Amino acid sequence: FDQQNYGLSLSFRKPLGEHSYAEVGYTLQNVKIHGIDENASPEIKAEEGDFLQSKIDATWVHDTRDDVRITRTGHKIELGAMYSGMGGDVDAYGFNASGSQYFNLPFDTILSIEGAIRTVESTGDSVPIFERLFLGGANNLRGFDYREVGPKDASGEPLGGLTSAYASVEYTFPIMEKVRGAVFWDVGMVSGSAYDLGGDINSDVGIGLRLYLPIGPIRVDFGVPIQSDEFNDSGGRFNFNIGYKF
Repeated sequence: FDQQNYGLSLSFRKPLGEHSYAEVGYTLQNVKIHGIDENASPEIKAEEGDFLQSKIDATWVHDTRDDVRITRTGHKIELGAMYSGMGGDVDAYGFNASGSQYFNLPFDTILSIEGAIRTVESTGDSVPIFERLFLGGANNLRGFDYREVGPKDASGEPLGGLTSAYASVEYTFPIMEKVRGAVFWDVGMVSGSAYDLGGDINSDVGIGLRLYLPIGPIRVDFGVPIQSDEFNDSGGRFNFNIGYKF
């Protein structure tokens, strides 16, 4: 299917000391799900339509990282909540918590540990597919295709879930100026129920390169699944990403 979003978003941020801040945002948007394949499952076809969404997000962040480009020490903790239902067609709410910790080790190597847990629930009939949770891709489970981890229909098409959790451990080391190598392990799951961590476990291991160029950092990773559900094959995946982890 195709998804089209248009609207506006406003946010306000308030510092709460040297390392923390709170942020509140409001989004008003129209979401259109269309172009669904005629052979798609009934679950996918039921998502077709136009949705007016009015939602508010609130986030608290505590960030002691020494540098967002090459982070060697410090941590970032984020707690957030979302409510959609101030008018419009989408009635849902959700919560999220994430964190990362960095350790600078001998020979300028860096060990990083990060993870996140999220949940979303409907106050109406169901959570639409554009608010459901997925894993897979360059920012979490790098041995899997983008949004491929989680509940699926009978043909293996992703439907998204209501609870997700993942953790990653990465070790990077210098190769030459502005180039670092990486080895990593990722694990995560997506459940079809809210507040439920009982989804199928998917995990991967891999290697990567970190290139720090004038246009910004570039991350190239190759991950190989070591645990996967019946619809995710065991072949390796390349994932490519540009930008900082703010």
